[in-house]
Amino acid sequence: MGDFQFLSSINTALIGHLHPLLVHLPIGIFSFAFVISLFGAEKRKQFDAALSYALLTGAISAFVTCIAGYLLSGSGEYDLDLVQKHQWTGIATCTLGFLAYFIAQYRRLLVWITCAVMAVAGHLGGTMTHGEDYFFGLVDEETTKAVVMIDSTVKTSTELPKADAILEKTEAPREISLYEDQVVAILQSKCYTCHSKIKKKGGLRLDSEDFIKKGGKNGAVLTAGDADNSKLYTNMLLPLEDEDHMPPKGKKQLSAAEIATIHRWVKMADPFAKTTMITTSVKITETVPQAVEPPPPPAVEKTATVVPTKTISIAAANPINIDAIKKLNVVVTPMQSVSNGLSLNFVNLKNFNNKILDQAIGLKEQIVQMKLTNQPVTDQDLQKIKQFTNLRQLQLEKTKVTDEGMDQLKSMQSLEQLNLYGTAVSDKGLEKLVACKNLKNLFLWKTNATAEGIAKLKQALPNLTIEAGGFAFRKPDSTKK
Repeated sequence: MGDFQFLSSINTALIGHLHPLLVHLPIGIFSFAFVISLFGAEKRKQFDAALSYALLTGAISAFVTCIAGYLLSGSGEYDLDLVQKHQWTGIATCTLGFLAYFIAQYRRLLVWITCAVMAVAGHLGGTMTHGEDYFFGLVDEETTKAVVMIDSTVKTSTELPKADAILEKTEAPREISLYEDQVVAILQSKCYTCHSKIKKKGGLRLDSEDFIKKGGKNGAVLTAGDADNSKLYTNMLLPLEDEDHMPPKGKKQLSAAEIATIHRWVKMADPFAKTTMITTSVKITETVPQAVEPPPPPAVEKTATVVPTKTISIAAANPINIDAIKKLNVVVTPMQSVSNGLSLNFVNLKNFNNKILDQAIGLKEQIVQMKLTNQPVTDQDLQKIKQFTNLRQLQLEKTKVTDEGMDQLKSMQSLEQLNLYGTAVSDKGLEKLVACKNLKNLFLWKTNATAEGIAKLKQALPNLTIEAGGFAFRKPDSTKK
């Protein structure tokens, strides 16, 4: 009996998901009937048999489509109010189709009414599938580009100031939210069609803070401060062909800049918090015309780019090597801060093994960042990783590395950032990191390191910033308050 119920549920789901395919049959057939109804009386008589056949097949296909739609509505992924409106207009279309077939006396009028109701049903269906603005939401992308605000914004006139204008610069603090100012716009344009009030695919809604925190049927999608464990971000990095990739294949994909914004947002300790920032405004005030040269337009302050502390020359990677590592489901992205530098992200790798690192050796000169979070990386694997001579950022959080593995990192003089969160590294391993003279940032949350061991490392490397969760350090020359 259990097997029968299981098969029955599969068949129900299969038939329901055929609704988007089946719906095109009555639309096409009734549209054909509408065209015939526009002919003059003499010509309509010639197509009377074809019109009758079209109405009958259209009504039958509409009936089958209604059944499939009813089964699909049971998934709970769509807005109930919108579903009911779409459902009843669909049933009305089917009923009117049969009436147009049987009542020949008023057939022409009934065909027109059928197509009008069908258009309403189609619009409601399109709204559920593609979002409320699917029809009128085509906007020139150039007019919707947003400036990413890091530490200031500048408002300027779109026209050059005239000769009789005076520029007045004012500054005022204001609260901004990365979520409200940038992330919402990205989610609205790329995610709301499947994850909002209208459609809740997987039981997930992304159209409010509460729903994002709640997650969907498969659990949470956002882990504040931990991008590598937030599906809202990691699913964007999956190969396009992967069934878990978001947005799905065929939907408009996020740009690299949008993914970077999502990553920066997810990494925040409180992604929904507001911060106070200074907004600089430029106001143009007209005065009495003067016979002088017009002042130059106000310069827009650009966000400073991160300049690497150590300038190195890296040759461009061999595309063959890049393609080979990508085929293993490793995400390869260019590093903007280093010319020809690359980042390897193993976050989506399901079956990690040391052979993958062997394949990555072909890019050992270009790799400046490596993310191995949650992978079964061992101390033996670090023997291969130390061959990446230009590696600056290494993320080993929640891996199997121990104090023995720190011996391999001693020779990595380019290493600037190391994340050992959730590993078995202790004070013994920290003693070996003293050899990493260029190390600037070290993460030691939930390790076996003690306050004494961390203090010794801090004393040996005074320029090193250590994040250990609960420990506070002062510079040697600081005075106690």
